[in-house]
Amino acid sequence: MEKISTSGHYDTDAHEARRMVSATHTESVSVLRGLVAGIGGIVGGKSDTMNKKVDDVMEHLVKGLVKGLGSGERIVGAQFQFTEFGRSEQNVFLSGIATGTVIGPKAQKGGKRQTRRRRH
Repeated sequence: MEKISTSGHYDTDAHEARRMVSATHTESVSVLRGLVAGIGGIVGGKSDTMNKKVDDVMEHLVKGLVKGLGSGERIVGAQFQFTEFGRSEQNVFLSGIATGTVIGPKAQKGGKRQTRRRRH
């Protein structure tokens, strides 16, 4: 079973929301690399440099979200946002933010599974 889902739907009879989680990660991209990537994009090429940086940020975000998950827990409603900021003479910064809701199996009342006894 996957640990992360972008869907917010889950079986509310079997699972309960436990907590919100978030992760952030920022990567520096050389302006020269960004310029070369931009030129490649203009002439119809793909930007392997920028794609690699986005993949790196995404990988760190996923690891950050699942870190600390307990047994049977998973994340639903995961959202990922990326932005470029902090342009300097040498670098541009690519930042990603991820959020989600941790769900897990519902706790049994009284800590034990309750069974009903039949009367005869």
